[in-house]
Amino acid sequence: MIHRTKKAAVYAAMVYLAVLGLGLSMLRAAQQTRRTLYGGHPVMAQLSRALPHAPEKAPDSYSVELGGGEWSLGFSLPDPQRMAHLTDALPPCTAKLMLRLLLLAPDLADQTAECIRGI
Repeated sequence: MIHRTKKAAVYAAMVYLAVLGLGLSMLRAAQQTRRTLYGGHPVMAQLSRALPHAPEKAPDSYSVELGGGEWSLGFSLPDPQRMAHLTDALPPCTAKLMLRLLLLAPDLADQTAECIRGI
């Protein structure tokens, strides 16, 4: 009985160490891949306020960069008031919440900055 318990404990420790080693090696390989492909730049998505090629009269232009700038998607939103009314017509879903958050983000950022300055 004691022999089987020791054997089970040794197997459990070996499995734990194998999984830990595999996980750490996968993280290391992912880090090396990121360094190789993107030169150490962030791989996640980044949202920029204005498009580089958009005229200055288009303040509602946005650019989404994916893969450390490898892919860039540009879009512009119509008037925020008009978009707010359009989002009211959507059923309750994640897209509706994301559109509202995107529309309200500049105003909320200004309010937060004013509150921080007021403190």
